[in-house]
Amino acid sequence: MVKKLLVVLALAIAGLVAHDYSRRISEADIRTHYREQIDALHAFDSEAICATMAEDFRLDDVQHATGEAHPSTLDRAAACRQMEDAIALLRMLSNRTGGMLAIEFAYEITRVEISPDGRRALVEATSTAKIGGRLLSRSRSKDSLSRSLWRVRSHGGESQTWNYGG
Repeated sequence: MVKKLLVVLALAIAGLVAHDYSRRISEADIRTHYREQIDALHAFDSEAICATMAEDFRLDDVQHATGEAHPSTLDRAAACRQMEDAIALLRMLSNRTGGMLAIEFAYEITRVEISPDGRRALVEATSTAKIGGRLLSRSRSKDSLSRSLWRVRSHGGESQTWNYGG
């Protein structure tokens, strides 16, 4: 009886430790998340990108083009629709050119601030999109990330994008 109680107690402690660890975010988790986002873009996988957006996702975005600023606020559904449309356009361009036309995406994480409890992170990053070495857009973003059950979730944040028109 004591043996069974000790086994149950050990399993309960292991479960609590695993659950707690699964919710802590590290800089390595953040870097992996960003790399997976770029991989999903290259694979035209909008579902994978949308799957990382938390239910409370909200993005305050400003698009700069032709000398004008166009602010918008996107919730999860609107951000996913916008991502699906962008991925569809990228896929169409690739298909029509036999894969010869590819947009090169790159990012640089410029700052990571992990909360004292290790549950959330504020990430500042710069990303670019180029075609044939020519800059199409540059974005600066501040993202709020968390980790739950070993999966990184984006809660949105702020971004500004400058579009150069190719």
